[in-house]
Order: sequence, then C-alpha cells, then structure tokens
Amino acid sequence: MSTARIVSLATGVPEGRYSQGDIFEAFAAFQQVPDRRIRAMRMIFDRAGVGFRHLVVGDGYFDRNRTTKERNDLYMEEAVPLAAKTICKGLNEAGYAPGDVDDLIVVSCTGFSIPGLDLHLAGRLKMRSDLRRTCVLGMGCYGAFPTLNRAFDTARADAKRLTLIASVELCSLHMQTDDSAENIVSSALFSDGAAMVLIGHDTDAPHRWPQIIDTATACDYTTLDHMSFTVTDHGFRMYLSSYVPDILSSQVKGFVDALLAKNNLTRSDVRFWGIHPGSSKIVDYVQHQLELTDAQVEDSHAVLHDYGNMSSATILFVLDRITRCQQPAPGEYGVLMAFGPGLTIEGMLVRW
Repeated sequence: MSTARIVSLATGVPEGRYSQGDIFEAFAAFQQVPDRRIRAMRMIFDRAGVGFRHLVVGDGYFDRNRTTKERNDLYMEEAVPLAAKTICKGLNEAGYAPGDVDDLIVVSCTGFSIPGLDLHLAGRLKMRSDLRRTCVLGMGCYGAFPTLNRAFDTARADAKRLTLIASVELCSLHMQTDDSAENIVSSALFSDGAAMVLIGHDTDAPHRWPQIIDTATACDYTTLDHMSFTVTDHGFRMYLSSYVPDILSSQVKGFVDALLAKNNLTRSDVRFWGIHPGSSKIVDYVQHQLELTDAQVEDSHAVLHDYGNMSSATILFVLDRITRCQQPAPGEYGVLMAFGPGLTIEGMLVRW
C-alpha cells in the first residue's frame, strides 16, 4: 500500500542578492544617531548569523517612506512570478504539469489581495478550472506546517489527489527605518524567498523526499505580545521581544519529547533536525535544550547565513538542504520545527 509523501520540493529567491554588510550600510544611512549607536547596530547585524539575503527591493526604494499600498502593490507584482517560477521548477523535477494538480494551498504573511495569489497563480500557470484552492495567511514563520497538515489529510483521504503548496514571502517590502531595538533586530534578519511542496501517492518517483509521520502544535496564549506583525500606514511592522529565545527554549524540550514518545521514539533515534532559523540565537538555544551536535543544526545555520529568515518558506529551505546535502537513508528519521506568533511551536516527525 502506498503512503502519502512529499513528491517534490523546490525553492526560489529573487535575483537581487546582497551581503549583510551592504544591507547594514543602507540601513545605517537612514539613521541620525551618534556613532556609538551605529556601532551597536552593526554589532546586531554582525551577530545575526546572516551572510547574504535576496531582496525584491533595490537601491533607492526606501529613499522615501512608502505607503502600505505601494508596498503591497509591489508584493503582488513580484510574488506571482517568483512563486510561479518556483512551482514550475518543482513540477518539472517530478515530471508533472500544472494541470495535474488537484489542490493548491498558498501560504504567506507579507502581502494580501483579492483576487489573491491562489487565483493569480492558477491563471498564470493554466491550472484546471476545478482546482480546489486554499489561502493560509498571517501565520508567520510556522505557516508551512498547517499547510502540510492539510495537504497530507487530503492525500490520506483520497490517494488520487495531488496537492501543491506554495509559500512566498517578501519581507523586505516592510522594512522600517527607525532605530528601535526591535526594528534593528528585524532588519538584520528578514529576507525574501519562495518554496513549493508537492504531496501525493507517487509510487513511481524516486523516494528522495520524506513521509510525514506525525505532527504537534503548542501555543502559549499568555505570550501573544512577544511576537507580532502589525499593519501600519507604512507597511507591516515586526516586533520580536528579546524574551522569545528564552520562552521557546523553556518549552521546546518537553514539546519534542512528547511528539517522539507518541511514536515510541527518543531524541537518540532522530538523526536529522530542521530548526527554523528565526535567528542564530534561537537555533543555539534549541540546540542546547535538545542536546544536539553542531552537525545536527548545521543546515539551519547554513540557510540563515545564505538566505536570512524568509518567514514561512524558511523551514522548507532547511528540509531541502538536509535532503540534498545530507542524503538521508531510507528509514532515517527527522524532526522539523518552526516558531511564530502565539508564541506557537509547530513540530513534525518525518521519515525518509
């Protein structure tokens, strides 16, 4: 009997690639503060764990304070082709065409439109008129997990259906230029990217990608104000409390151990760990709590260094890197985790 699984996964980024130093110089140019304050800002950028980022915004975009409408218009202009290109890449690698897709789920938190990305993508790719569409909006960095859960529920209910997930995040559009501590941290981390996942019962394709075995969610409703993404007249404003790493690290050990115990496993049975690199500090805190080796968190740090934090798409970049670079053997287990507003922890047990 075949099992629902990831059939294909692909990632994509905008063409504009900038070093962390380049982005810091652009950010610092907006500041009217003493040199010692600039040096403190540079230290935050240097310690973020980010080496490069891909952005849709170019030089001069923030020479004036852009309205939310201007930012959102650019979101739709850039998100559709980036997502479409990434989708086609993944479909081609698996030998499928857009018309083969039965369900489309789009996830994003950095832009909004009606008609939405789902309709624009379906029309651009000439998908079927009976395509079932879902949009998952506003969930932040863990947004890929609810979409994966829905896709696997669909595949388990009907083995003939093929579900496509498209995550696209253009965080750079919402860059703010003030010198608040929270804004400096956000400006040092967030970037742009897209990812697609195809899920179904493909028994003919090589089983490079894993099955999802189990999932878990935990939300602390007393910490809603520690992480937010608020609509303002000049884009979305990110707020990250300095307590976020401490809150997550205090909860993650019990969360992971409970997920594994449900499946008669312990941490020693899991070889691969995909931790959403919300920041290098978050990865380090989780590593310490779970007693992981440097090698087990290398892929998370590498994605953060090469791409920055792309919100919901980031964990799919991590899974892509684990699969392509580490080449897990059949039967080996992995755990994926992401964190976001709530504070919410999402976890997923996978097996290759």
